[in-house]
Amino acid sequence: MHLLCIVNVCALSFTTFSDAPLALSLYCPLILTMLCASQALWWLKLGAGVPAVEDAELALVRTGRFSGLITLALCAWALAVFPHGDAYGQSHVVFFMAITIIGSVSCLTHLLPAAIVVGLVANAVFLAFLVPSGNTVFLTMSLNVVFVSGAFLLVLAGNYREFTSQVEAQLRTEALGRENQRLANIDSLTHLPNRRSFFARLSAECAAASAKQSRLAVAMLDLDGFKAVNDLYGHATGDSLLVEVGRRLEKACPDDAFLARLGGDEYAMIVANAREADLLRLGERICEEIAAPYVLDGISVLISVSVGFAVYPDHAAEPDLVFEYADYALYEAKQNKTGRTVLFCKEHSFALLRNARIEQALRDADLRAEIAVAFQPIIDLDTGRVASFEALSRWESRELGDVSPAQFIPIAEKAGLVSELTRVLLEQSLCAAQQWPEPLRLSFNLSPKDICSAGGALRIANIVLKSGFDPRRIDFEITETAMMHDFPHARQAVEALKALGCGISLDDFGTGYSSLTQLQTLPITKLKIDRCFVADLQEQATGYKIVKSMLSLARDMGIDCIVEGVETEEELRTLRQLGCRLVQGFHMSKPLDQEAARRYVGAILIEPGKVSA
Repeated sequence: MHLLCIVNVCALSFTTFSDAPLALSLYCPLILTMLCASQALWWLKLGAGVPAVEDAELALVRTGRFSGLITLALCAWALAVFPHGDAYGQSHVVFFMAITIIGSVSCLTHLLPAAIVVGLVANAVFLAFLVPSGNTVFLTMSLNVVFVSGAFLLVLAGNYREFTSQVEAQLRTEALGRENQRLANIDSLTHLPNRRSFFARLSAECAAASAKQSRLAVAMLDLDGFKAVNDLYGHATGDSLLVEVGRRLEKACPDDAFLARLGGDEYAMIVANAREADLLRLGERICEEIAAPYVLDGISVLISVSVGFAVYPDHAAEPDLVFEYADYALYEAKQNKTGRTVLFCKEHSFALLRNARIEQALRDADLRAEIAVAFQPIIDLDTGRVASFEALSRWESRELGDVSPAQFIPIAEKAGLVSELTRVLLEQSLCAAQQWPEPLRLSFNLSPKDICSAGGALRIANIVLKSGFDPRRIDFEITETAMMHDFPHARQAVEALKALGCGISLDDFGTGYSSLTQLQTLPITKLKIDRCFVADLQEQATGYKIVKSMLSLARDMGIDCIVEGVETEEELRTLRQLGCRLVQGFHMSKPLDQEAARRYVGAILIEPGKVSA
């Protein structure tokens, strides 16, 4: 529009230059041209970027006002020039006004208010000046311009409505897109950033830290005991607990930290420019904050949190790798002692490489040729003889040599190889147990994957039935942690194995997060008390009371209780005084190969009614 006005002003100024005074033919056109040019440059500068909403609104108001004023100024100048020209000159003035009106209205297609202002002002001046002139041609032209500009305005009004509808639709779409983007990056329960948002932020923060040559830490946090709360009190209470944990974590975290919920009971955090000592103090503060009691709907709940830290780029130079290292530090925290903080270190790096080698060796292994079974006796103190043997796995790898089960079994579970391992070990154990006289029993450990996976219990039952060994002489050992991994599926599997006639032993009793309410719903036939309660039993008053209570609980439930990890004469003597009947540990016998186990059958290992010599 501004360019159109400049061109028309220059054209009219040229045709009237010789007839009109210099002020009208030169100075006025020059001022009008400068006004239009300055407004055009202002618009170009504004359009170079994306203006703020307030700036855009101000620009539209300014344009509407300027359009009305410049139109009035152009009309006034044209009317002032009109008397100084001949018939041709006056016709040019009328033509200038007509084409300027129509052209300006056309240029303001997407700014209807300004177009209306221009049309009304110009036509009003046009009619007010030309109608009294009595010139039929001029009168006809003015009426023609009124009708044409009116038609233009009607068309523009329709287009403007369509244009504004499209703009509003686009704005709604953009708003919906932003909301979807927000929801896609926010955890709907805790309203913390979610897993997707965390990894996007981690990549950006690592890139920024690399550019600044600074450090950042990644923390992985996992709640200890949450599943037990969820199973015992229901998902509504579990959700309330997760929300409250999120609030406490936000309170405990530094202001510049980025906290996210990855899913389930897992959280993650990014901490910038933190030293290792600061990270350990932060981890302790988080553990203390989370360990404080919760009161949810009148229910008092206690949980803890384990924390693993890794530092970029000290420990890893890639975002995915530093997250993996933080996850391994968390794994170490949960394996050794829950409710504490572990910082990734060089030893963990070596362990990861070792675990990767073990996993690859497991995948490449001929399990039937490399896996063997050892048997540790469980002694009946009433008879001094072996009551049963617990089957323990042994692996002599062609590549790595002897590998401890404490190393390869967790790796097999994590890598999804434990089901095949269980099948081979169970088949070998049942084959060896066929040679034992009745009523000697076989005790066999099952992993969480064995009892919680679809069809796991059915596969185990098929192996037992094919072996021909009496299922009533088998005790399947399941840890508390395995039961709590997926309690509904675990209970179904346990009930199916119990229906087959097998006994069910709850291993490591007292070390997990199961509740007595849950335990009483399981068809358990034995409890196994973990070594951690037995060590120096005769000197530890707390351990003594715990073991005494567990033995009493087993008697009241009408089930057997096995105390494992007995390693000293004093521990055995104390257990006998407490009325314990079944014991297992290095003090009586280390794990034996199949031939040695057969020699122990029927032998009196401990004098009945007396402690071992």
